[in-house]
Amino acid sequence: MPRDAGAARLRAVAAKVSISRSVVLCQIPLTLIVVVIALTAPLLRPGLMSNPTFELGFSMILVLLALCVVVPWRELPRGSLLIVPVLDFVAIALVRAGALETQPALGVLVIFPVLWLMRSSLPTWVSLGFTAAGSLLVTAWPLLGSFDPARRESYLAPLLLPIVMLCIAVTIRVMGSSARARDIEIERKDRELNDLLRAAIDRERVLTAILNTVDVGLTAVDAHGNTTMTNHQQELFDRLAAGHEDSGALLFDADRVTPLGVDRQPIYRALTGETFADQLIWVGDGDAQRALSTAARPIKNADGGIAGALIVCSDVTELVEAVSAKDAFISNISHEFHAPLTSVLGYLELVLEDDHPLPAHLRGYVDVAGRNAERVLHLVADLLSTAGDRVRVHPRPVDLAALIEMSVRSNRLRAQKNGVKLKTDAQTPLWTLIDPLRISQVLDNLLSNAIKYSPDGGVVNIHAEESESAISLHVEDRGMGMTEQEARQVFSRFYRTPAARHADIDGAGLGLAITKSIVESHGGTISCVSSPGKGSRFTVTLPANGEVGRAAQDSIGESV
Repeated sequence: MPRDAGAARLRAVAAKVSISRSVVLCQIPLTLIVVVIALTAPLLRPGLMSNPTFELGFSMILVLLALCVVVPWRELPRGSLLIVPVLDFVAIALVRAGALETQPALGVLVIFPVLWLMRSSLPTWVSLGFTAAGSLLVTAWPLLGSFDPARRESYLAPLLLPIVMLCIAVTIRVMGSSARARDIEIERKDRELNDLLRAAIDRERVLTAILNTVDVGLTAVDAHGNTTMTNHQQELFDRLAAGHEDSGALLFDADRVTPLGVDRQPIYRALTGETFADQLIWVGDGDAQRALSTAARPIKNADGGIAGALIVCSDVTELVEAVSAKDAFISNISHEFHAPLTSVLGYLELVLEDDHPLPAHLRGYVDVAGRNAERVLHLVADLLSTAGDRVRVHPRPVDLAALIEMSVRSNRLRAQKNGVKLKTDAQTPLWTLIDPLRISQVLDNLLSNAIKYSPDGGVVNIHAEESESAISLHVEDRGMGMTEQEARQVFSRFYRTPAARHADIDGAGLGLAITKSIVESHGGTISCVSSPGKGSRFTVTLPANGEVGRAAQDSIGESV
């Protein structure tokens, strides 16, 4: 409260000073002109200062200036200060009457009180009335008390100044109204701008609070890469990546040791117009090193040019370490299972090949044990395949059409048991550079899935064709099918659709994940289009290698 009271007192004092200054400034021009006339009178107008009428008017003007200085106008009733311009008319009339013989044009001094009146808050008709009366008083003062009917025409001359002043007063009021309207409009816009500014400041505070609350790093940069906005989390990442002056920025690729090149840094990529997500980089060194998943999007201006970029960084260190630990665990467990399973299979084969044949019922038991051991061994092999990021392949010239035919023959018996008919439509030959063992695994996985997920029978079509840039392989069934969301997840490790689990169809959810890894290791892609109850269509696209294929075909032809 004391602080508010002090501020109020200061504002009141400032208002008083402002009003007093305005009153004094309005009176000074008239006073200054009359003082100059008085000072130059001994040289230019001898005897003027000895005129009692002029002296009275001169003294009155000085007294009015003094009143403007000392009177507390703010404490008086509103409009009381307008007595000053009214008395100015009287003072100017006295000054003009005293100097009429030497300086008859002093009547124009009435412009000063007229300006004062027309700029006041008085109604227009009141201001015009004071203007006309005051101007007429100034010009008619010398004629007061000396009316001569024979000189009636001469009495019309004093009307000129009031008419001129009325015209000037009207002009001033019109211009003042326009100026006030502009001032009001400017004040309104100024208030709107202030409101918008306060709202923008409030929004900025809220945005800053939100940005500093989230646990991801956010950075906005301009077209030159200069930071325009960031949050607290990103500042922590920046300090971690700052490093030392001699070592430079501590930014590393996904292997944690290779320095991240400038052209691979998120800001540079975003400013070149690239939109990306899930770029894994490492910042810092030693035990403080953290894994960041970065995403970026360029910010474009109205012309479509790059105006800046927004970069988002998420700390995924725990997730990356968990995935690495999981892969290491799967790899170790798979290796631990592989050796004893191989030994079990070996001894089961020895039992079956022994010189003393087993009874029929025991041989059946051993066969069941062998089949289940082989199934577990295949599952272990699948786990080993999925433990790494990519499958190693050893490409060589191969006829893909021949591989397709071999895979169809291998799966025909299983298809017959499920009531499925296999149809092949493949361009022959399809020479390309692939790993035959791995691609055979891809074909077997796709065909076995198509057969397995067609419990009601039907037709499975295998179609292969070659274009200038790629070889396309399609495996299409009319089986259970999947939803669009399930089709997007079907290549994930250990994923199985609810329908497959409900139907109790065997599988670990690794076959398609391995298939995708093999295809991508060949530089290709795999996709799935499916609809529930209408079947699925898997498409594998491999890079075409026409020159290698033709060379291989020519060499085979020469050898034959």
